[in-house]
Amino acid sequence: MCGYCYEGVVLHVVETGQRYTKGYRFSYLQESDDIKTELQQLEDPNNPEPLIDLAFCRLYDHYFVHGFDVELFNTLQDKFGHTAVQAYLTRRQASSSAFKAELSDINLFSDEACWNQFIADKESILNHALDLLNFYHDWWLLGIGKEKSEPKEQIEEFGILDHIDDTTLAEWNRFDALYPAISFALSYIINHHSDSEIIRRIALTSLEDAPDTWGKDLWLQRQAMIACVKRNELSFIVDNLSQIRYELIYYVLLKADTSPAELNQLREAVLSEYEHPVLSSMMESDHIIGLIDRLVA
Repeated sequence: MCGYCYEGVVLHVVETGQRYTKGYRFSYLQESDDIKTELQQLEDPNNPEPLIDLAFCRLYDHYFVHGFDVELFNTLQDKFGHTAVQAYLTRRQASSSAFKAELSDINLFSDEACWNQFIADKESILNHALDLLNFYHDWWLLGIGKEKSEPKEQIEEFGILDHIDDTTLAEWNRFDALYPAISFALSYIINHHSDSEIIRRIALTSLEDAPDTWGKDLWLQRQAMIACVKRNELSFIVDNLSQIRYELIYYVLLKADTSPAELNQLREAVLSEYEHPVLSSMMESDHIIGLIDRLVA
């Protein structure tokens, strides 16, 4: 399954609220409003695909939005186990990203005084977060400086020839290593500097290459898009319609509070498009119009 296909799974889960097999666990953990209950409900979270990176990403966001919550960290640690948590912290220490010292320190999540001391250094966090997010935008989303492999090297690395994405295995591993810190940085900026231009750039920049299998990069984009719409309402989508995938629009309509007037304005904008220039993996304008009509009704 590709990342765009998994995003379709996410949209289905958000729209219907239905729960399925273990393969849907990433979507539940990404989108649940009650992260503590979601963690408690996870079955065999470390097998076959570990979810602990995503769980920590949700924990970061919860701490920024709701404040320090040691019960949430204890729930996470009880669910994944001491070995998995230590392995996660070791990976953070070994990463080359900003915040590696902080995000590898268990005291940051278990000691409120440690957390409060860390977030008090607002200028340092802001500067490191912006540097990391700007790097992520240019390197991963636009592909600037991203290493590519030749067809022969692709076959040696992956066993197949991918005609859509020739990103090297080393770069995929680098993305996986950086992703928790990128999520931490984006959550901080969204919650403390919601007018930052980098949020808009991440929301409006579609990947030059294929997304992560579980759509972790698409999840970051959805977070940025929701933040932009919360700040600017649906006019943000209307004003930037040609740059936004239909899946993102559909997601926002499912998640955001909207008025009939806003929905009708978006409806007219979508209907007036002769052709949507942004490649969309599975959605057409009819999907958007149908959802708008249901929401207005």
